[in-house]
Amino acid sequence: MNLAYGNIDDCIRYEHKLLNPNLYNVNFHLHEEFEIYFLISGDVNYFVEKSIYPLKYGDLMITNNQEIHKPAFRNDRLYERITLQFAPHIVRPFNSPRLDLLNCFLNKPKGQQNKISLKPSQTLEILRLFNQMENLKNDAGYEILKLNYLVEMLVLINIVFMDVNRSESLSTMPDLLISLLDYIDMNLEKDLSLVSLSKKFYVDRFYMGRIFKKNIGSNIHEYILFKRISKAKEILSEGYNVTDTCERCGFNDYSNFLKMFKRTVGISPGKYKGN
Repeated sequence: MNLAYGNIDDCIRYEHKLLNPNLYNVNFHLHEEFEIYFLISGDVNYFVEKSIYPLKYGDLMITNNQEIHKPAFRNDRLYERITLQFAPHIVRPFNSPRLDLLNCFLNKPKGQQNKISLKPSQTLEILRLFNQMENLKNDAGYEILKLNYLVEMLVLINIVFMDVNRSESLSTMPDLLISLLDYIDMNLEKDLSLVSLSKKFYVDRFYMGRIFKKNIGSNIHEYILFKRISKAKEILSEGYNVTDTCERCGFNDYSNFLKMFKRTVGISPGKYKGN
């Protein structure tokens, strides 16, 4: 089997965890893999770009490699979830004229239509495939079966995605937060310090920070950093050099840009541009 960019466990990463929200600090995510997230238990809102999705058992979240995302816990209840991250190149050979397995990740506006609510029978089928993957033994046929379960799962998710009602439920955010997220998104190259933002919105910076933390579960600085890295990935993909990308994303320090990009993405901006 030619995996091109590594072994099967580099290309498909499965994780099933029961976690205590008080001990499990989740920051924003932005990674090269596409992700399938399945909530088993816990009171969770899921943040993707500028949308907040309330989740219940049987809800799937799907995110691509350009969408920053994170769970935000509504209380201290134990939290159980399954995540499946995969390199998109590994499933492309299995596309057919009637079904692109990456359609549900790519054929939608950024940060929208990320939640897929499954029917009970669909939930059972997804759990069956997760269970098959979780209990795989690393012997002859391991790579084939792991890839096969992923492909089966993507076929099901895409069928549900194409049939689903697009009027999905979203949590209502305070007007201040909506305006703040919109402004950050449109002005990543500008000064977005808390002092600057508080003057822009005529609001105390500590109050603004508390509203952000309460609704999204993280701080404004983290959000801005990941939005700038996300924009950098887009700009590099368009052919700009690393220096211009640094300036266009609002990083005032070139060495800090290189360090934060590599820490977040896993490779340097130069290598990312060359891929």
